[in-house]
Amino acid sequence: MALKKNVQKTMTVWQREYKRGLTAYIILLLLKDDSLYGYQLTAHMTELMDNRIVFKENAIYNILKQLYKKEFVSYEWKKSTKGPKRKYYRITEAGNELIEAFTTDYVTPMLKGLGSLIELKIGVIGGNKNDT
Repeated sequence: MALKKNVQKTMTVWQREYKRGLTAYIILLLLKDDSLYGYQLTAHMTELMDNRIVFKENAIYNILKQLYKKEFVSYEWKKSTKGPKRKYYRITEAGNELIEAFTTDYVTPMLKGLGSLIELKIGVIGGNKNDT
């Protein structure tokens, strides 16, 4: 089913805004338990989104640069089995504090509220109200 032009245009804007707004948060969550380099982050994020939302490496590196400047991540260079050294990023104490606070104060209530609203207004998430 083709979407109306105004719906498609708004979807494009929303997708870009929400993706941009949540990418740094997702990066920090992925770094919570593991050091990763940029390509790994990009691949993990795209995989998490069932390949429906694709992340560009250059955008990820720009966000990592900003997170580094704000001291939410640090990095170290490590030898690679193939090719040149890689810059592995890890979350800092400040980064952990940020994701804990943001999760508690914003993400958890937002997910709970959206889940309830979607179920009430649209039906079971991913299904149809009339499914039994």
